[in-house]
Amino acid sequence: GDQEGTTTDASSQYYLAMNEQGNSCIAVQASPEQTTTMALQDDNNDPCAATTAVVAAAAATTLSTTMSKKDRKKLKKLRKRASSIQTEGERSGLLTRSEYEEYRTLLASDTDEDDTMGPSINVRKKKEGIEKSEGAHHRDLLVWFLQQVQGNYVNGDNDSSNKDRESLVLSKKRRREEQDPVDGRATTKDNKNGQEDNFKVSIPHWASIHNPGTIQQVAVMEIHVPADENHKIEDYTRFLESFQHKTRKGSKVGMRTKWFQGHVPASMSDSLFYFSNNNNGHKNKKKNASLDEAPKKLDLLQSLQALTLSREEMIEQQYPRPIPNDDSQNSDANMSTKTDIMLPPSDIPLETAKKFVKEHGLRVQDQGEDDKHPYVMTLPKCATSPRIDSDTSCCAPRIFGLDCEMVMTALGLELARVTMVQFDDFALDPNPVTTTTLIMDCFVRPENPVVNYLTKFSGITAKLLEPVRTHISQIQYALANFLTPDDILVGHSLENDLKALHYIHPLVVDTAMVFRPSHKRTKYSLRHLAATILKKQIQSGSHCSEEDAQVALDLALRKAWLGDRLRVPGDPDKTSILHKHCPTSNNNTAVFIGSSTWLENNVLKHPSGAHALNYDSIEECKKALLAWMNGRRKAQLIWSNISLVKGTVTRKPFGSFQSLVTDVVGNLPGGCMLMVAIQADLEKTRDLFKKRKVCQDVRSSVGWSEANELAWQKQLDSTRYGYVQWFGR
Repeated sequence: GDQEGTTTDASSQYYLAMNEQGNSCIAVQASPEQTTTMALQDDNNDPCAATTAVVAAAAATTLSTTMSKKDRKKLKKLRKRASSIQTEGERSGLLTRSEYEEYRTLLASDTDEDDTMGPSINVRKKKEGIEKSEGAHHRDLLVWFLQQVQGNYVNGDNDSSNKDRESLVLSKKRRREEQDPVDGRATTKDNKNGQEDNFKVSIPHWASIHNPGTIQQVAVMEIHVPADENHKIEDYTRFLESFQHKTRKGSKVGMRTKWFQGHVPASMSDSLFYFSNNNNGHKNKKKNASLDEAPKKLDLLQSLQALTLSREEMIEQQYPRPIPNDDSQNSDANMSTKTDIMLPPSDIPLETAKKFVKEHGLRVQDQGEDDKHPYVMTLPKCATSPRIDSDTSCCAPRIFGLDCEMVMTALGLELARVTMVQFDDFALDPNPVTTTTLIMDCFVRPENPVVNYLTKFSGITAKLLEPVRTHISQIQYALANFLTPDDILVGHSLENDLKALHYIHPLVVDTAMVFRPSHKRTKYSLRHLAATILKKQIQSGSHCSEEDAQVALDLALRKAWLGDRLRVPGDPDKTSILHKHCPTSNNNTAVFIGSSTWLENNVLKHPSGAHALNYDSIEECKKALLAWMNGRRKAQLIWSNISLVKGTVTRKPFGSFQSLVTDVVGNLPGGCMLMVAIQADLEKTRDLFKKRKVCQDVRSSVGWSEANELAWQKQLDSTRYGYVQWFGR
């Protein structure tokens, strides 16, 4: 303080702080055993306004003069660890909050002025030179930091005892023991209640975190930037790199980052904000022990029956369905004696087939007036001719994979090839293997003149169809006399195949619906599902109906076997980090700043108690960021999504970007980890994606040239790859 007095007892000292009038207002008594403070009064007996900073400084100075030898040794050890960055492993320095608090207690100076105390991210020694990362890597880092903020320490609880503190300084042996046995990376442990976290996040293989115990706050700035003739995304990247070197704000990690896979453009929020539900780590392995054995055929059939479309789903997907009150549906003649073997359509007399279709044919809802050919539905079997399954000795439904190829005629799309395979067996060898029998594969002559063979998609050519005499009526006859209402047809977007066949069947499994994203706005292509789930490349050239039927059947059986454990990698059916890791309990605060659309899609639909703030200008967004970082009420998580695209909130995007980053990073509080992520031209790429899809449609009169495709790929890559820079203090 301003004055110091010493009593007759040499073991204690008094420090006096003066108010503006020169009156004594604070007394701090310190001794090796204790430190106490008391408020004094002035001459008028009025309480004086005590300054906490003066008290803390006096107490710290006194403590340093009375520190025991043991404490001095501990302080020296902690100071060395806090200032020495080790990149051989995934963590170094002060590992937990308890170590950090102890260091602050022992440290004589103000820790906010100690540059060695801040957290930082570095590239591991063995990974130096790495240039690319995945968006999921940075998401895992964010979640790991949030666990530190909330006290869910990766290597223990918040016990500050010497024994526990020393145990947190992991030896190489213990570090190996705590690594995940599958991928060799450390993962989160069970929490205090013995409940396992939903997501086993791990520090990315290339990252090394220094002083993780000092982290008190996590901030994210997602910035969407335009890439035009004035400034490319590389200009934004170079600024972040140069700014990091100039400020030296604790972190040395900045790298190119892939935001999404495939050819469908996605926001970086999808990569940073969500966990895929099929990626819950490697837990519960014992529960999956049954997966080492192939399922029984009857169990597989029952699981597949549960995947069949409901009546409402068939109506929604516009599957062909009869017109209500059609008298032909109630005819007693609509029963047939089923054959155990599929009759080759070409062996069926054409007149017999046409007569059958005429007798049993019907029109369906939404059938065009120009389409005169009747539909045929699967007929109930005669009671006198039950089919017996040789394996189970009981009436058993059968499972078939179906796919058709179409050509364009004057009437529209018409059937040109039909393929059906029958499921025989499912085994593990050691991977799942489906055994099938090809029971139908024939070309069909369209009833109307062909105007486009669609060879790129159908594989059909004029030469292939030239000798064909098989009529669609023969196909309908063969199907109706072979299938029963209990049999299951499996296909991909099967409504199109059944419309081409002019056929109605009550039980279908549609893999486009089975693996449909939860938002239900789109469907995955069969090619994508085969590549991501079966790890099989199909349709590399033209389509093959036999291959497509087999793949659709494989997918459906795999889903019936694994159930909810099988999901599409990168499926939008994801879980937000708000469900588990949003710090809105125990007096913690989370704040999200962005456009109303972004808040609605990513924050408000996940109730979490977080603050959601809209902004009208970049300056307003910046003020909100700094207020929640440094204000009286600090937030533990501040997440912003900012668009600098022209026509939104700024006319000079690059200048606004520089100003925003400079001001936020320059005012970064101690103990804060800030991630700045950039992505270019998302909306422009999405618009081009929609245009490409329309132009490539077989019904479109506008073509899509190779030059258009090259421009599209270039634009897609500019959005797929962004950049992430970490700052820490």
